[in-house]
Amino acid sequence: MSETPEDLKPGFPFSLVNKLDRLSMQLIPIEAKPAMKLAKRVTGLSDFGDGGFRSRLDSAVAGLNEAELNTTGLLGARYVLNWHLTNRLRIIDFAKRHPELDEIEIERPIVITGFFRTGTTFLHNVLAADPANRVAKAWELSYPLGRVGDPLGDVAFRRAQAKFSFGFNQSAIPDQGVAHHVTPDSYEECFFLLENDMAVLTFWIAFAAYSYAMDMLDWDMREPYEFHKLQLKILTAQRSAERWVLKCPWHIWNMDALMAVYPDARVIFTHRDIAQALASHCSLSARMASKLRRSLDIKELGAFWLEYARIGLERGMEAHRKIPDSQLYDVRLSDMMADPLNTLEDLYRHFGLEYTDGLATLFKTRIEDKPTAQEGEHDYDIEDFGLTEEKVREVLAEYSDRFGV
Repeated sequence: MSETPEDLKPGFPFSLVNKLDRLSMQLIPIEAKPAMKLAKRVTGLSDFGDGGFRSRLDSAVAGLNEAELNTTGLLGARYVLNWHLTNRLRIIDFAKRHPELDEIEIERPIVITGFFRTGTTFLHNVLAADPANRVAKAWELSYPLGRVGDPLGDVAFRRAQAKFSFGFNQSAIPDQGVAHHVTPDSYEECFFLLENDMAVLTFWIAFAAYSYAMDMLDWDMREPYEFHKLQLKILTAQRSAERWVLKCPWHIWNMDALMAVYPDARVIFTHRDIAQALASHCSLSARMASKLRRSLDIKELGAFWLEYARIGLERGMEAHRKIPDSQLYDVRLSDMMADPLNTLEDLYRHFGLEYTDGLATLFKTRIEDKPTAQEGEHDYDIEDFGLTEEKVREVLAEYSDRFGV
C-alpha cells in the first residue's frame, strides 16, 4: 500500500500518539463482546433487542479490523462503537417502557438525498428556516435520548456528549471543516439514527473500512430503517413536528428500504456534475481516513469510491423509476444556486405545500447566510485519486445523461 501523502498525515499530538501503533494493536482490540459489555456497564441496561443487529455489529468489527487503523483510529473506533451501543440500549429500553410511541405517526417526511457533495447540505439548511419543517440538530440525532433517569429531558447531557464527540473529531481531523464542519447545533444528516442499529456509515467514509461498505450492499436495510423510524418517533415525542425534513446522501444506496418504511415520503434528489461531486467527496473522505489509518493509498480510495458511486447511482436511478412523480422532485445544484428562491417555490408547489411571501423572506435571509457547513476554501483535484474527469464521466455516463449534469 502506498504511503499517506505528507499534506494529509496526522498533526501533533496525534502523530506522536500514533508512534504507539504496534503496541496499540494489542492493547486496543476491536471486539464485539467487550464493546457490548462496556455499553451495558455505562448504561446499566442489558437488552440490545432482536433481529439482525448482532450480525451487523460483527460485520462492522470485522471491517474495522481489516482497515489497519492507527492508534487514533483504534481509539476512535472504540469510541464510536460505545457511542452507538449505549444509544441503542437506551432506545430499546425507552421503547419497551413507552408503548405509546406506536401512536406517533411519521407522515409524509421530506427526504433530501443525492450523491455526496451535490448540494444536500445547502438545501437542508435552507429548508430549516420554515417553521413548519422539523429539522433536527446534530446533538439530537447523535444522542436521541439522555440518561435513564430523564431520557427525554436530559438535554444538557446530550449536548455535552455531542460537544465532546464532535470536538474530538475536529481535533483529530482539523482539515475536515473546509469540506464539512459539524457542531452540536448544526442541522445534520439522519445517518446517525441508522448507526444506532450498526449500519455505520462513519466506518467506511471516515475509517475507510471498504470491505464493510461492500458487505453492506447485500444487507436487507429495512430493519435499520425501522429503527430509524422508531427514533424519529422518540424525537417527535420531545418536540412535535408538522413534517420532518431529513437528509442523507447514503439513502440513494438504500432507497427501496427507505420507501418500504416511509412509503409516503416526498423525496428530493439533488444532482451535480458527477466528476466534481466525486472529486469533492474523495477529498473529504481522504482528509478523514488519512488521520485514522496507518497508511492510506488515495488511489485505492479513488477506485473504491468510483465503483461505490456506480453502484449507488444505479440503485438510485432504479428506485427513482418506482417512486410516483407526485412524491419526487429533482434539482440540479447549478439551477438551485442560480435561482434558489424560484427553486424553493417550485418545490413547494410540486409537493402541495403552502408558500407565502413571509416564508420567501425567511428563505432569503437563510440563503444570504450561505449555509454550506464549510469553513474556508475546499480545494480538490480528481487526478489526485488516480482518476480523470473523462474516466468518471465514462463510468457514470448513464447518470450524467439522465439528469443533465
